[in-house]
Amino acid sequence: MTGRVLIPGLADFTPTFNRGVSFGLLAQNSPAGCRLLIALLVVIILGVAIMAWRASSLTAAAGYGLILGGALGNLFDRLLNGAACAVFDFLFLHLGRIPLFVCNFPDIAISAGVVLLLAEALFAKQEAAH
Repeated sequence: MTGRVLIPGLADFTPTFNRGVSFGLLAQNSPAGCRLLIALLVVIILGVAIMAWRASSLTAAAGYGLILGGALGNLFDRLLNGAACAVFDFLFLHLGRIPLFVCNFPDIAISAGVVLLLAEALFAKQEAAH
């Protein structure tokens, strides 16, 4: 597959496989490493699910839900790719010639969930101060 410009100077379709998590961290190239990474991701997903269940507001629940949905999407993709143990990333974001990162829709959901949780925390502190 070849890349394709989606939004000039901002976003391109550039298919790649990520054997790690965000930004290629914890990349694994062995079957044992892959199994350990998947186990770690399952533990993290369970932790986020518990936080979503205990969320005290709709905004927090939505944020955790987006994170959970994105994490499950990436985990499913990793399991679907079997021996490759990789996630299919395709959206290359950049500012002109300055590269930022390559991601997929589950990554965008995770990022949106984090933004919601940060916004809720910020606004909760502002309301408590008044």
